Amino acid sequence: MSGPRKRDSGLQPERTLLSWQRTLFLLIAVALLYLRIPAESIPAGVFGQMAVVFTPLGAAIVLTAHLRLRWRRTDHGLHDESLGTPPAPLARPWTLILLSVAVMGLGTATILTAVPR
Repeated sequence: MSGPRKRDSGLQPERTLLSWQRTLFLLIAVALLYLRIPAESIPAGVFGQMAVVFTPLGAAIVLTAHLRLRWRRTDHGLHDESLGTPPAPLARPWTLILLSVAVMGLGTATILTAVPR
């Protein structure tokens, strides 16, 4: 065996960014599909429906901005100039929590509106 292999920068950072983008796109699509439910059948009415839709949309906007800034700051995921090493993962723990809360909120609202009054 030869010495330690040099890290292959490859496409892993780009695949990570693309997977985050797909996740956020689906979150937005599901939130917009929620608008197809008639507001009269939702206990909170139109205001509740808009709150349910705009909360995941707001989370998606914040996460997209964070991921874009972090992606650019690390030279498209290739290196971190401040440390001179490969960059940390694109997602910080708070981004995972925010995404989870947005998905749970949307799921809970959908379940509550599916229950007949």
